[in-house]
Amino acid sequence: MIVALGMLVLGACSSDPPAAQAEATLKADIDLLMKLLHAKDVKVTDESGVDIPCGDGKVKRSYAVSGTDTSDVDGSVIVFNMLTGGLGQRGYKVVSVDWDTPSNELVKEESRIKVTVDSSRKNYCEIFGETRCLQADL
Repeated sequence: MIVALGMLVLGACSSDPPAAQAEATLKADIDLLMKLLHAKDVKVTDESGVDIPCGDGKVKRSYAVSGTDTSDVDGSVIVFNMLTGGLGQRGYKVVSVDWDTPSNELVKEESRIKVTVDSSRKNYCEIFGETRCLQADL
């Protein structure tokens, strides 16, 4: 009985995905945004793929891309809104917005991911994402 209860408690605490799984979701979501923009000259500026230690035996992963927007959308704020909408359809919620830049930060709680979108330069965008501190893959 005590063993079963202990396993139940451990199972309840381990709802976070492993870092590599969260990173795969992060990459897929960011790559989809670049396709949404019909981006060209896409450059992966942070491939990561490695564990970044962040204490208590946990790690995080990151991924970033930049590219030229070739969509028919004109204006950095409109591009910004389009990118934010694309992430919203994938389960992200906006946590902060800076209209002067424009830049915003979104999170996808179930995957433990944070993404920052920056479309402050005309026809150019940068998207940076990282996982929260998660268990390293075994």
